[in-house]
Amino acid sequence: MPVAVRGLRELNRALRAADRTTRAEFRTGFRKVAEPVRAEAERLALSEITRVTEPWARMRTGVTSKLVYVAPRQRGIKGRGDDPRRRPKFADLLMNRAMAPALERNKARIEHEVERLLDHVADEFETGA
Repeated sequence: MPVAVRGLRELNRALRAADRTTRAEFRTGFRKVAEPVRAEAERLALSEITRVTEPWARMRTGVTSKLVYVAPRQRGIKGRGDDPRRRPKFADLLMNRAMAPALERNKARIEHEVERLLDHVADEFETGA
C-alpha cells in the first residue's frame, strides 16, 4: 500500500554533494508532498473513529533518508494494563480507518508531486543553481 520511490537512498546520497540549501529544499518538498495525507488522516480519524478527541487525531510528518511518513503526534498513555482509558486496538483503528484511506485517496497526487519535486531537483543539478 505505501507509495514507493525507488532509488531514494541513492538520491539522498547524491544530494550530499549538493549544497545545504538544495538538500533542505528537497526535505521540505517531501514534507509538503505528505501534507495532504496528514490532513486527510486527521480528518478521517475524527470522523471515522468513535470517542477520538483532537489530540489523539493529530498527525505529524517525518522525512528520513529512506522514507517519508505520517504518524500520530500523540503517544500512548503509560500505566497498568487494566487502565480504563487504554485502547489496545487504537493503532489498528488509526491505520485502517484514517491513515491507509488517506494515503489511498491521495496516491495519484503524491506520485505527481514527487515527480515534480524530482524534476525540480534535476533542473537545479543541470543548471548548477
